[in-house]
Formats: sequence, C-alpha cells, structure tokens
Amino acid sequence: MLSVLALTSFLAAAQPGLARVPPPARLSELGLPAELTENRLQALLQTFVDTGYGVRFRRLGDESDFDHGHVLLDARTGAPLAILYHTQELAGAIPGGEALLDPNGRNWIQWLDGRVENARRYERESYPRSGDWDWFVARELPKLRARGTITDRMLDPGRLGAAEERSVQWTFTRRSCAGADTGAAPRTLRVVLPDRTPVCLALSVQ
Repeated sequence: MLSVLALTSFLAAAQPGLARVPPPARLSELGLPAELTENRLQALLQTFVDTGYGVRFRRLGDESDFDHGHVLLDARTGAPLAILYHTQELAGAIPGGEALLDPNGRNWIQWLDGRVENARRYERESYPRSGDWDWFVARELPKLRARGTITDRMLDPGRLGAAEERSVQWTFTRRSCAGADTGAAPRTLRVVLPDRTPVCLALSVQ
C-alpha cells in the first residue's frame, strides 16, 4: 500500500494542478546581489535578533518597530557592503504611546560577517552641494534628525568602503507559520527569538 507521502507525490506528478506552486523569481532578479541568498539573509537576521531583541527592538516583523532593512551596495560594482536597519519606527512618536527603548539606538549597520554597529559612526559630516542635496539638507534632514533616523543618504560612502553607494530595501513581515512550507510566494524566513519562540517572516524586495 502506498504511504500518504508517496500517494501525494504520485497524485501531484499525475495531475499538474496539484503540484506545488513554483517559487517566485530569484532574489538576484529582484535587485539583491547574488551573494545575499535567502539562507544568508536569514542567518544575518537571526544574528541581529540574537543580540538585539528587547534592546534594539521589541516586535520583529511589525512595521511599527522592525520590519525591514536596506542592503547597501557599492554603486559602481553592485557588491553588497552592509545592511542598514531601522528599529523602533513608531516608538515615541505618539503621545502616551510606547516609549523608545533607546533614542540613540534606532539605526544599525550589520556587516556581512554578522557584526553590528550603531550607524551613527558612519554618518556624513558634510553633504555634497547640488539642487537635490540642498533640498534634502534644508527640508528632509531636520525631520529625520528630529526622529533620530539615519537613512542611506545620510551615510558616508567612504566610511563604508565605497566611493558611492546605493541601496535596495528588503522587508520581512510577520506571518503565520502555518502553510509556510508550501513553496509558494511569499518566501518565508524563519527566525527564533531568545525565548525560543519561532517567528515566520514573509520576505519581499522593493
């Protein structure tokens, strides 16, 4: 008698409509460098969670706190340099709401070997002069600094190891782990919190 697994495999092969949904495009086709596979991103995120949960952020995969990172790339070669994370996104923004864990701890650089540093160490000391940059410095920069946010434009490429840099945002949204192994979109990263709670995160690239 066929086992349930064997029977399922047989039916899927015999009836294409029952086969698993093909996975979405490779991450490299969505703008991320080939070096950053799903497994690599998952491992880096796990390292960040291991050292930062309850210190840098409270809620993983929640847009009000921590749900995305910006892969910093060498603009000339496309090689990945590091990941810029923003945490505590809405903490302290609403009167009477959740307070910031650390007003100076909202922006983090994670190097590709897993090391994490405060992004303030890599902030620009001065900005280029052009119409676009002058507008950014006059209009956007004061708002960002008021919120304690450091964007990729505020980072000094030279300190990151590149003459110029650009970024690609990847988002990890918390989802139910039920059905996460279907092979269909969205891709799912799996991270374990320090208390051993498993968290499933739907991965997307913008």
